[in-house]
Amino acid sequence: MTILTLTESLLQSLSATDRRIYRDRILCGFCLQTNKRTRTFLVATSVQGKQFRMRLGRWPLISVEEARALAVEALRECRAGRNPAKAKVLSLPTLMEALTSYCNDKRLKPSSRSRYDSMLRTHFAPWQDQPVSALTGTAFSEHCHHFAQNTGAALVEVGRGLIGAMINYLNAVYGLHLESPFHKLAAAGLMPDRSKPRARVLREDDLPKWREAVEKIGDKQRDYLFLLLYTGLRRDEGIHLTRGAVGFDGGTISIPDTKNGKPHSLPITPLMDEILRRRCQGLSEHDRLFDGVAKEHVHSMAIRKGAPRFMLHDLRKLVATTGEKLGLSSAVLRRILNHTAPKSDVLHSHYVQLGCGDVAPALSAIQTELGRLMAA
Repeated sequence: MTILTLTESLLQSLSATDRRIYRDRILCGFCLQTNKRTRTFLVATSVQGKQFRMRLGRWPLISVEEARALAVEALRECRAGRNPAKAKVLSLPTLMEALTSYCNDKRLKPSSRSRYDSMLRTHFAPWQDQPVSALTGTAFSEHCHHFAQNTGAALVEVGRGLIGAMINYLNAVYGLHLESPFHKLAAAGLMPDRSKPRARVLREDDLPKWREAVEKIGDKQRDYLFLLLYTGLRRDEGIHLTRGAVGFDGGTISIPDTKNGKPHSLPITPLMDEILRRRCQGLSEHDRLFDGVAKEHVHSMAIRKGAPRFMLHDLRKLVATTGEKLGLSSAVLRRILNHTAPKSDVLHSHYVQLGCGDVAPALSAIQTELGRLMAA
């Protein structure tokens, strides 16, 4: 084994992928094992004359100093002739405490935290105050089976993803070997079919009637719906748009908080300019353009005025569909919609970079075609 001083900068520079073990010069018994994908902190020593190893967690989920502190506690138990792995189980967090740590370390948005908190409290309540080691029991597996068979497909996907992600997190941070019951259920064919994306309800032929109805609702609600149609913004991105995010001098709007976590910006076209100037009038920098608009009910207001049945997400889909029919490239449409390319698509996920000016003609073309469809 190579002996060196384990530091953050050292771990960033290590290139070994052969499961090599490095011993820490500062703390005897504190080690790091490297392989192709991970860097794992270990304690390697002896307990009552027998060789002993214990995983502490993976870097960078825990830092070198955090791992060294855990190693000190484990080595103290070893020197006293006790197995620290058994003692560690007693100090494991509860499921809700683990959720808090998971959300903090992943830097999740408040909306995601609230959604996951509600998921655990509603569907996994018996385990929320138990140590996470309870997730390995038969009772938990049976509960997951019942949850998968008696809950809607969309909720099952959220619950399955959350439990799986948290178990992976706990395994990495606490050196556990938990396995998600949903993996076993899927292998046995006991999971329901995955939920399918909602089909677009609003069709191109419906747009004249849709526009006629939208013109009859409140001015602020009308402008909100038209802005979503002209830009393809998600409903939350539109509802939280502030005066400070609208740069008339630079000709762009900026959306810092998005679903995929990537700041978004769009050029201000003439059609958008008319709406934005009307809504920005008299507002200060942090005032919201559509304050008071209920994103959950604004579509119902238009439907009551005679609009065909639709969902707000239909407006985003119409932007994508219209762009496709106009022959715009997928890179341009992704840039307009702030849609992340698949990881396997290296060209568009890493190389192609388009700015506001690059997509301005395409966005104007989409808006012109939508205007033509609404007037037909």
